[in-house]
Amino acid sequence: MPGSTQALRIVVVEDNEEMRLMLVEGLTQFGHQLRGVIGGEELDRALAEEPADVVILDIGLPGEDGVSIAKRLRRTSTCGIVMVTAYGRVDDRVHSFGSGADLYFVKPVDLRELDAALKSLAHRLFGQPATAWRFNPKTSKLYTPLQAEVPLTAQELSFLRKLIETPGENVLRKDIFLALGQPNDHYADRRLETMVSRLRSKVRKADPVNELPVHSRHNLGYAFLAEIEQEAAGRVPAGKTAKKAS
Repeated sequence: MPGSTQALRIVVVEDNEEMRLMLVEGLTQFGHQLRGVIGGEELDRALAEEPADVVILDIGLPGEDGVSIAKRLRRTSTCGIVMVTAYGRVDDRVHSFGSGADLYFVKPVDLRELDAALKSLAHRLFGQPATAWRFNPKTSKLYTPLQAEVPLTAQELSFLRKLIETPGENVLRKDIFLALGQPNDHYADRRLETMVSRLRSKVRKADPVNELPVHSRHNLGYAFLAEIEQEAAGRVPAGKTAKKAS
């Protein structure tokens, strides 16, 4: 079981040296512990030395292929199995999932998406509950349930601070404009919608798994519809009033 919600012990089984190094070095940047091997025999030796939380497999390996390795792993291990391969046919996906794979990615793979999927897989496999969203107005940052960090502009900070005062409840646009220090003029709605759209994109880039839980309510306002933790005040379920941190 991984020691935290962030770091996973991962073994990459890939015979292409460039791809193997890209995965090993890239995922290391996300805080994971990586080892790279070229085939099934090396994987067996690596797992005998130290267990893995997740094994990333290519299908087209020399000797024993990735599907066969996945079958063996599933009989003897509870580790996560992720296929990252050039094979994108439906039959290949079906065989992989039938052999015990948990996730399937077709090359080229975006490392941010792979990292987010690995963390989500760890939550499911190891019983790690997803944490609440976290809001830190002192540092102007929002943290997703996967602990991805989203830096906020002054306007985004004021916007979220207003919504988080009453999570789960609709905040009228006129009250949002007042919190932002903006006039409620002809362009107010467009400015607000543009800001929210950019904030959604920032969150999606940092964490492809979790969408920003801000929803428009009948064009009257916005609501933050998720559990949120503000500084040391504790978690605030949607629909409850947030306590201000002292």
